[in-house]
Amino acid sequence: MLFYWLLSSAFKAQPSRWLIAGLAVALGITLAVAIHTVNRSALSEFSRALDLVNGQASAQIVMPTGEFSDQLYEQIIARQTELGIRALSPVLERNTAQIRVLGIDIFQAARVSPSLVPVVSEDQGLFSDDTIFLSAAALKKLKLSVGDYLALDYEGKTVRFKVAGTVPGAIGQVIAVMDLGVLQWRLAGLGRISRIDAQIPNDKGIEEVTKAVQNLNLDLRLISSQERDRRASNLSRAYRVNLNVLALVALFAGAFLVFTTISFSVLRQQSQLALLSILGSSPRWIFSLVLAQAGVVAALGGLLGIGLGLTLAFVLLNMLGGDLGGGYFSGAVPPLEIDAVALLGFWILAIAVGLLAAYFPAKAATSGLPTELLRAGSTERVLRPVMHHGIALIFSIASLVLAFIPAIDDLPLAAYASIACLLFAGLAFIPWLVQYCFSKLAMILSRWQKQPSPLIFSIWRLAQAPASAAGLIAGVVAALALTVAMVVMVASFRDSMTQWLDQVLPADLYANFKQLKQGDEFLQYPNLLKSIEQVPGIKRYELSVQRKVLFQSDRPEVTLIARPIEQAGAAQALPLIGSVYRDNSSQNQPPLPVVYVSEAMVDLYDWRPGEVRTLPVFNGQQSAQKVWIAGIFRDYGRQHGALIIDLATYQKMSGDEQYSRIAIWLANQGDPAEVVNALRTAIPQFRDQEFNNRTSLRALSLTIFDRSFALTYALEIAALLVALFAVATGFAGQALLRQKEYALVYYLGQSSTQRTAWISVESGLLLGLAVIWGTILGLLMSQILIHRVNPQSFHWTMDTSLPYLALITLMFALIGSGIAAALWASRRNLNRANLITALREEW
Repeated sequence: MLFYWLLSSAFKAQPSRWLIAGLAVALGITLAVAIHTVNRSALSEFSRALDLVNGQASAQIVMPTGEFSDQLYEQIIARQTELGIRALSPVLERNTAQIRVLGIDIFQAARVSPSLVPVVSEDQGLFSDDTIFLSAAALKKLKLSVGDYLALDYEGKTVRFKVAGTVPGAIGQVIAVMDLGVLQWRLAGLGRISRIDAQIPNDKGIEEVTKAVQNLNLDLRLISSQERDRRASNLSRAYRVNLNVLALVALFAGAFLVFTTISFSVLRQQSQLALLSILGSSPRWIFSLVLAQAGVVAALGGLLGIGLGLTLAFVLLNMLGGDLGGGYFSGAVPPLEIDAVALLGFWILAIAVGLLAAYFPAKAATSGLPTELLRAGSTERVLRPVMHHGIALIFSIASLVLAFIPAIDDLPLAAYASIACLLFAGLAFIPWLVQYCFSKLAMILSRWQKQPSPLIFSIWRLAQAPASAAGLIAGVVAALALTVAMVVMVASFRDSMTQWLDQVLPADLYANFKQLKQGDEFLQYPNLLKSIEQVPGIKRYELSVQRKVLFQSDRPEVTLIARPIEQAGAAQALPLIGSVYRDNSSQNQPPLPVVYVSEAMVDLYDWRPGEVRTLPVFNGQQSAQKVWIAGIFRDYGRQHGALIIDLATYQKMSGDEQYSRIAIWLANQGDPAEVVNALRTAIPQFRDQEFNNRTSLRALSLTIFDRSFALTYALEIAALLVALFAVATGFAGQALLRQKEYALVYYLGQSSTQRTAWISVESGLLLGLAVIWGTILGLLMSQILIHRVNPQSFHWTMDTSLPYLALITLMFALIGSGIAAALWASRRNLNRANLITALREEW
């Protein structure tokens, strides 16, 4: 009964502070639950979509460079028994402007992927040359019914199909299915297939079949369903982990508010706790009482955070999609998927964080003799053991060591631990910093100012009570350091990306040929494009090709870019990093084709400059080609790797005469709109082609960047709000703890104006030190984020850029709000009635 009475009394004594501490815990849990739920919902929906379009097959047979000849399918069929494969089903995919279309062999698909088998309407044909089948979700999206006609646009062709039935197994997926032969004929796929779905008997190992497929020497690769799922997960894995870490950062800031609240609660109750100890209460009982306060608040905050997190997850799924603005998945909104086990884990985590935050104050409350806690000045004895410069040194060394540890499982786990250790070191260093700075400042000012003043009084008070002052600003330092680190990292990334865009977008106009409505011969023969140079206002143009290449089964595909590149001018044409390796020939061998690799290729595949590597086969007739790696370029657009090769070299080794993009330079700074109109008039094939100028592409890229970091911006604001809460609650607690001190000087003749000046100067000095130290810590953390976390997570580097205006504004805003909070707390808690009561308690 006594336990409950003391517990409830602690909450009633300072309800606003406990409420804010609980809300801080709820904030961290809210973000963590929301991010986890969104990621789980998106990945589950993405996995379901893969299971559907991939036919629930045990494995897939693919060519790393994309589509391949259906003659290879015939060879696989001929050796199916030898390979140990039960059933095979060829598939051709076409991503049209309207919908994703799968061409299947209906009879084979019935054995391998029955969910893709269509149901034909009674009055429709199954193998007609204009027949297509839509899923229920596709019918709803396109607003069609069975019997209607659907026009599909693909690579310049518009083809009409009749909706002859549905695909009942495609639950919730927007897809279309048609006969493989019809799709090959009508949508530019004669003799081509995208993959072969395979069913492998349960008694046959995937590794055994994989090796058997490789021994065929057809340059085909078997990918298991597990590898496919890992590849889908790896697509956004680093992005998801970083968001989860940021959510845990918010939870840590909330935990620090719990620590601050518990510390001041212990200090406020120290007389009562000491008296209970003298009357016979055991240290374990008192220790449990302190922990219970934090446990109850953290538990309630965790429950509130779970509810708010699920609500926020629903909002984020509908506003930003399943990738939270990262651009990894399609724009479809997946259904909310709740993980009860994970939610229980988050609630337990909230309680654990609260108990951990209360451990040191509880330990301090039960250390030493009870009679010492009844004496004046016990505040320093309670808080001093919690933060010590010796602990700071240990954490600093640990942070330095962890910062140089490479990625673990392709994740910057050690780098994140380094940031945490650096923050702990900075917090443990605060008491010594307060004592040293204000002691030195007091000595300097005492030489020039002999008469007591609010400035001298404030400085000496801070110098004599460093532990309590450190406890007051520790939450501010932590929240500000994390905010500064994120602000500097995002600003550096944005500035580096802006410079990168200026270099990779040298032309005035760009177009993607996938939107071009024209015959294939227009793309196959570049001579037809030379008429572009005759259009007034056009100086020159450049054609390029982009295609996906699969290097590793459980990793996302790498982008191969073929564009005109001369090795002598590569430094001007590409955003290269480091030196260019030019000599790749010998006296007995001709020079190898030259490629340039992005930073991700170095990290993920160990493709390094000066080495010889082998590119996969591009079609069934060509052999694998060795290439010389001449340099590394920076690429913020392709996280999973990219290669750049000269266009003529690529066409020679691949036999591919297709083009996917065009860049146009204007003469004499011509007007892009006028040139586009003239181009469409001169060349009818460009009539419906969409062109983008450099300015619009640059603005669009930065908009996508800001959208990708939308949640990061929100977390920055959340961390700043936590810092403001720490300022307000900290000074409010100080006003309560120092009532006796304020009462004494009040009755010695200090006026309200003098007390206001004293509090303003003291809070301003202390907050000034806090924002300076927090900013320094944040700048150090930002360097770990920039030079360790980002390269290990996303495989790109950046240059540091300091947003001076934002940082200065943030610092002054915190100081101003802190002074305002201190004055508000003093007026509320230091009125004449409270001061009389406090002075009576002293006597």
